[in-house]
Amino acid sequence: MVQFDIYKIRDKHRLSETEVQILEYLLNHHEEILTMAVREVAAANYTSAATIIKLSKKMGYTGYIDMAYRLNFMMAGKNAGERRQAALTGFIDEIGEEKLEGFCGLMDKHKNGTIFVTAAGFSAPVADYITRKLLVMGFRCIQTNAYGVYDANQIGGSLVIAVSKSGETESITKVIGYAVNHGMDIISFTGQQGNSVAGRSTVNLPVLDDHALDDRNVAANYFYARVMILFEYLMGRVME
Repeated sequence: MVQFDIYKIRDKHRLSETEVQILEYLLNHHEEILTMAVREVAAANYTSAATIIKLSKKMGYTGYIDMAYRLNFMMAGKNAGERRQAALTGFIDEIGEEKLEGFCGLMDKHKNGTIFVTAAGFSAPVADYITRKLLVMGFRCIQTNAYGVYDANQIGGSLVIAVSKSGETESITKVIGYAVNHGMDIISFTGQQGNSVAGRSTVNLPVLDDHALDDRNVAANYFYARVMILFEYLMGRVME
């Protein structure tokens, strides 16, 4: 059965409770109603055909048939969108709820602190995206790989977000080392778990890497895109 938030529709058209129940039926049976007469729909809802026709007019449709086809078109589009989203985010289920919750917990813990974002090579544009997104969302955030910033930590950073496909990039492992020495929490996005960055992270989020041995990134690889999708998903949960 399709789940659909109809509160906005209810408020917009000032629907009664009976009309809301009818609308829920129409949405949950949007394919079946295309071959059902208005009297059949009325009988299924213990109401009259006149009530359903009145509902269609109230919502701006020319009549029951117009409403049935329009609602089916709307729901078909919604279902297709959900399938596309599932195809894009399916890999997230493999990460594990504990790690996802760990990310959300650390972001909440450091929401008033300074967050450092670090990455190198092909991961750098992903770090830039994460930094810009965090700034837009109101977090205090700095993207830097400068060792001195982490070693002295005069800015008072409390959390590091690192992106590293291999988890072994020398510049990033050094940054993580300094951060650990200062007791900073670390969130890392890596291509696999068994690496230096993952091992020293408070929360490591292993993301599917299509070509783990391709250090030059010659082959098509969706690792970086998956990190951005995962980050968007997680920040959506953080802001709920």
